[in-house]
Amino acid sequence: MSTETIVTLSEYPLIDFVRLVNKIFADYVVPIDWNVLTFKMDARENSISFNDSFIFLSDDIPTGFILNAIRGNRARIDAMGVIESERGKGLAERILKHALHHLKIRNVETTILEVASTDERAVRFYDKNGYRIIRNLHTMILENPEIYKAGEGTHSYMTSDSKVVYQIALTYEIHQQRSPNWQREPLSLLLANGRYNYVRVNTNGEEGYFVWGKNADDSAFIVDCGSKSDKLESVIRDAIDYIVAQTNAKLISIVAVPENDKMYNALQLLGFRTILLQYEMFRKL
Repeated sequence: MSTETIVTLSEYPLIDFVRLVNKIFADYVVPIDWNVLTFKMDARENSISFNDSFIFLSDDIPTGFILNAIRGNRARIDAMGVIESERGKGLAERILKHALHHLKIRNVETTILEVASTDERAVRFYDKNGYRIIRNLHTMILENPEIYKAGEGTHSYMTSDSKVVYQIALTYEIHQQRSPNWQREPLSLLLANGRYNYVRVNTNGEEGYFVWGKNADDSAFIVDCGSKSDKLESVIRDAIDYIVAQTNAKLISIVAVPENDKMYNALQLLGFRTILLQYEMFRKL
């Protein structure tokens, strides 16, 4: 009979953990392809706690894992998975129950997670374990982006940093009642310091910011945008102008935009289309 043990991520070699995750998610609708560096950046940006994340082993062979991110009395399951040979045997439920029990002891009151809408098995699993869908998250793309405002009005861009944009984003969120998801909360923008490009923009006196990056395939992505006057469509146009001028990107993407956040409607108006739908699921502890 095999012996099951549980260790925290802080007790486990990161290179072995990254290999485990990449193997488990190789055939998933949203594949993960971490290396140690990119995992460390993701962990910092999303507040993943190594002491509150777990690897399950059977006779010292890793069989599953769960990554927990914690902010105050809130937690987010960043990722969870089981190796193919152990699926359907109850391991996933043991992992989840262990994690939720641990989080409750840590005085966490609520947890969230994201799951692809097409992964019906996972949706049923989380629903069975007390999670409920609270909103849709859209990964969107704009193909063959063109410069919108060449020669129109006055546009100025100023490179900035995570600390400045964090303060601006926090102010905008409070005053405009935005509904960002975990990955683009102001704190996430702050913790991602050094990973993305931070730009402040002023268009005909209207102030805003955008956070963006470039992919290895020469496409680009927007992380977040904000506008002092709540004119997000204008700031996103400015972001597209800037990114196209800087990179000549033929595709611009943005990941997991909440349907009830003002940015979603602005992106639709500018021609972005959804290529992946995820559910954000919630549970009280």
